Amino acid sequence: MSRFYLLLLVLVSSFTMSQDLALPQAKNFLEDAQLVRKNKTPILIMFSIPNCSYCQELKQKVIVPINELDEYKNKVIIRHVNVGTLKDMKDFHNNDTNHARFAFQNGVSFYPTVFLVDNYGANLGKIVGVPSMDYYWTELDKMIDKSITKLKQQLEAKL
Repeated sequence: MSRFYLLLLVLVSSFTMSQDLALPQAKNFLEDAQLVRKNKTPILIMFSIPNCSYCQELKQKVIVPINELDEYKNKVIIRHVNVGTLKDMKDFHNNDTNHARFAFQNGVSFYPTVFLVDNYGANLGKIVGVPSMDYYWTELDKMIDKSITKLKQQLEAKL
């Protein structure tokens, strides 16, 4: 009987931990692209796999806090791609795909990987892995600012 309660405790704590680290899942990048054009903010896509300690640490220490800060709500749209699932989604061209296929199509093979993209899904910046957790937030913040500048230049360009 005590094994049952121990198993229940582990399951509940795992569920609670995963809820604490919840990020907006990628569902429809074509809809997100409309927000990019409207708000002139890039999309930050975090690619991760289950049971990756670096992915969990990055989510916990950087990505989730950024997602919750008002300062970043006007700077970046955050989406999470869980490469370990076949969850359905739409890509930037409104094609049906799933999380694993989307990562493969974007050449992501090392986790965690963070992309900043424009309204077409074109790469504005990328960090592969976690070079240093101590400086990750600073480097990501610089990359976000550079991506915003690039994006605004693209959206304001005249032919």
